[in-house]
Amino acid sequence: MIWAEKTKAYEKDLIADLGRIMRIPSVLDPKTSNPQTPFGVDLVRALAEMEALAIHDGFRFGRVDNMVTWIEYGPADADETIGILGHIDVVPAGDGWQTPPYQLKIKDGQLYGRGAADMKADLMAAYYALKFMKEHGLGGQRKIRLIIGTDEENGWRDLPRYFAQEGEPTLGFSPDGAFPVINGEKAFQTVQLRFTSRSSGEYILQRFMAGDRINVVPGLARARILAPNFEEIARDFTQFLVKFPFLKGNCTLRGSTIRLELVGQQAHGAYPYEGKNAGTYLAAFLNRYNFNDDAQKFLNLLTEYHNDIAGEHLDLNYFDEEMGDLTVNVAIMRFNQNGQGNISLNFRYPKGIILPTVLKQVKAHLNGLEATITVKEGSMEPHLVPLEDPLVSVLSLAYASERGMYAAPRTSNGGSYARLLKRGVAFGGQFPDVPVTSHQVNEHIPVANMTRTMAIFVAALIGLEQL
Repeated sequence: MIWAEKTKAYEKDLIADLGRIMRIPSVLDPKTSNPQTPFGVDLVRALAEMEALAIHDGFRFGRVDNMVTWIEYGPADADETIGILGHIDVVPAGDGWQTPPYQLKIKDGQLYGRGAADMKADLMAAYYALKFMKEHGLGGQRKIRLIIGTDEENGWRDLPRYFAQEGEPTLGFSPDGAFPVINGEKAFQTVQLRFTSRSSGEYILQRFMAGDRINVVPGLARARILAPNFEEIARDFTQFLVKFPFLKGNCTLRGSTIRLELVGQQAHGAYPYEGKNAGTYLAAFLNRYNFNDDAQKFLNLLTEYHNDIAGEHLDLNYFDEEMGDLTVNVAIMRFNQNGQGNISLNFRYPKGIILPTVLKQVKAHLNGLEATITVKEGSMEPHLVPLEDPLVSVLSLAYASERGMYAAPRTSNGGSYARLLKRGVAFGGQFPDVPVTSHQVNEHIPVANMTRTMAIFVAALIGLEQL
């Protein structure tokens, strides 16, 4: 281990500075979005906080359209640039936290807070790697830029604007994945179904809501219905919760409307098997009753999707030897009586499948629901950097030198900004032996891994400078 002992001395300051940016609820906010604050005022506040650190530590920095901040170390006139591509936006906190989600808390050696795993802690570890190199006079062959986006959790509208103005780095990595090297990322495609929301008869679905981000497994679902027998539904719902003890919920009567709320397990949409989708569970419960019209087709379709993360009912179950399985996350579900409904499906799939195939299969399995099918902005095809690329070997060596063991590169379901680079891979900061808590309530990481990650980044940057 080359750098870990020296980076450990930075732990106290690193955690304090992480606390500064964790206090900012840097979630997309349409209410405060305008040309000056394109993704909301808190995202601009978060960029300003990083720039304040850069000023304090003597780094060059700049901002692009209040979407991206870059912080730079090394010769300004260097011909080649190493890019470290990260983001400071986070998904909404969700319910059920044991600690305040936007306050850094340390308990039993774990650091809690929204952004601990994805990815404020790793962003700060990368920043401190630059700080360490500057203070120790390391590097200097290439320019290193930490590029901080604010729209990664949504539409990826930020980094393309940066590239248009500042150009693409020669090569680089995103500390928004896992160790060891992630040299390939699956496609990221979101397919949206829009349809009318008619409901009539003995059982009426007035409203159904679950999910608000395409890359999150919904942890909460709500429905309002009209039905002839509240006591029967309340009894059935109680039995349903007994059958699935990992779910929580309640059934109440307000006037003539029955309201159901179900809490599952929120998780990252790239790994839907790690969550319990509250929306599809609630739809499966309601599907036992005699709804009609679009309501019946909506609930039936969601029941078909329920617990089918491999897309088998769509005839899309597919495995690639190098990149793994296709997965689908039923991310957003909406039904408003006599209005418009929406189901948004987020697919992650390996090379070997193309988007037209996905669309064809979704259209062929609508179960009678008359829906308009579109692909949402921000969709991306699979990304793969060959194992033979020196970028992969240098980063693999950096990880091995600091961890004392070699681990082979692999591919991932997740999507990072690395896929925007011709020579870009995801690298850190999730360690293989640590549970993934990204996008979950009570998101956390081990405190000790902060400076370990920083040390690996130092080794990686030194190695990349010598390529």
